[in-house]
Amino acid sequence: MNKLLKQIKDGSLKNQNSTEEIKKVFNKRYIIKEKLAKGGLCEVYKVEDIYDLHFNTNSNLVIKIPNKQTMKNKDIATLLFSEYTFLRELTHPNIVRVFDFGIDKKTKIPYLVLEHLKGKLLSQVTIYDMQKSFKRRIFKTLINTIEYIHSKDIIHADINPSNIIVDEKTEKITVIDFGISTSLNNSTIHLDYNKVKAFNPDYSAPEVLEGKTPSKTSDIFSLASVLYEIYTSSLPKIKNNKVTLDNFDKLPFFLKNWFNKNLSTDLSNRTLKYCNNYNKIVKFLYFK
Repeated sequence: MNKLLKQIKDGSLKNQNSTEEIKKVFNKRYIIKEKLAKGGLCEVYKVEDIYDLHFNTNSNLVIKIPNKQTMKNKDIATLLFSEYTFLRELTHPNIVRVFDFGIDKKTKIPYLVLEHLKGKLLSQVTIYDMQKSFKRRIFKTLINTIEYIHSKDIIHADINPSNIIVDEKTEKITVIDFGISTSLNNSTIHLDYNKVKAFNPDYSAPEVLEGKTPSKTSDIFSLASVLYEIYTSSLPKIKNNKVTLDNFDKLPFFLKNWFNKNLSTDLSNRTLKYCNNYNKIVKFLYFK
C-alpha cells in the first residue's frame, strides 16, 4: 500500500490499457452490470460484488472510473484517491458513502466503489413541479450538510445540481462527487485544483471564476446559487465582479437578506446561518 500511495502522490502510476473497452470485472471482485452516468472526468457503472454473490446478499454498489479521455491523465488516480480519503472522513446521512478504492492489477485503472443511490440528479428535477415543502427540505438539508463538510475543514469546490441526488419519493437529498474537493489540512492528499478545471462555472463564485482557489465562502456562494435557482428559476449573473439577481421578488421576504449576503462579491458577508431574519428562517424550515 505504501508503494501505491507513493505512485499516486508523485503521479508515476500510469494506465497500461487506456484505450481498451471497459473490462467486465475489476480486480477479480467487481462485476460491471450497466452504465449509469457519464461525466466530464469519470463514468459510473452499476456493479455486483463477488463477495456479495457468494454470500447471497445484495451489493447495491456503483463503481466510478475515469473515462477514456481522463485515463490518459496521470493525475486521475490522485483525483479518485482524494475523493476516497474525503468520503472516508465524512460520515453523514446526506453524503454518499464510499466503500473501496483500488487500482486494477492488470490495466492499472483506478476505481472508486460507492453506494448506489436511488433518485435522480437535482438538475433533472423540474423546478416548477417541486412542492414548497420539498424546497424547504432541500434548503435545510443542504445548509446542514455543507456546514458539516466545512466543520471537517473540507471544501467541496463544485456544489451544483448535478452533484446533488434527490429521491422525490422519500425526499432524501444526497451530496456527491468530491473529486475536485480540497482540504485545509495540508497532510491530506488531493488534486491540485488548478490542474483540473472541472467545476461548473454557472454556480461558481466570482473569485473562483477569476482563478482563485475555492474556499468555504465560495462553497457558500455556490450553495446559495443552487437554492436561488430553486426558488426563482434563475441563476445569479456575474459581470465585472458584480452580481445581478433576476426574479428576486419571487423569494420569500425573510430569505432575501440571506441570499443578498451569500450571493455577495464580498466574501466577509457570506455565512450559512446568521442573518437578520434567522429566527424566521428557522421557523420557516422546521415548523411548516
